[in-house]
Amino acid sequence: MNHPFIVLEGLSGSGKTTIARKLAEKIGGVFYSTPCSVFRQARDLVDKEVNAQSRFLFYLASLMQSSEEVKRIIFKQPVVCDRYILSTMCWHKVMGVDVHLLNPFIEKNLLNPTHQFLITCESVIRKRRLIKRGLTINDENELKDNNEDKFFREYQKYHIKEVDNSQDDPDLAVKKIIALL
Repeated sequence: MNHPFIVLEGLSGSGKTTIARKLAEKIGGVFYSTPCSVFRQARDLVDKEVNAQSRFLFYLASLMQSSEEVKRIIFKQPVVCDRYILSTMCWHKVMGVDVHLLNPFIEKNLLNPTHQFLITCESVIRKRRLIKRGLTINDENELKDNNEDKFFREYQKYHIKEVDNSQDDPDLAVKKIIALL
């Protein structure tokens, strides 16, 4: 019997990584982050140098690998994943890529999460967190041209459960998620 595959989605700086690590520990699971390790080394170069369509295919390939890795892990224990398919779909849709052409392929080939949560956070708090940790290229793209609102609206189209992390208390967010499970 497989264990749950829990995915946390949301904008950069919302607290996904911290919450995912704490949740994995709390439920005796494995923390997993995308892009998977074999793709992580190329990520910065891809984010800087390639067009949005090529970038989408790179991240989709990474998700294919992640899906296979998670399938092996959930056989033994739960997995809590920091970003998965919705981040890839929403980000690239805002960047102008027609992501829906690949929906049948994605549905057929990627492991579906057991549970998904959209981690939210007040914009001013999220921006403060991003500045404190240092901005990546992706963070900068989220912050420019009102993209933050566009990304968030795309996430909301999927009607996944939202958990607010504006209080800077990841343990409280973990408790909320466990209550929703």
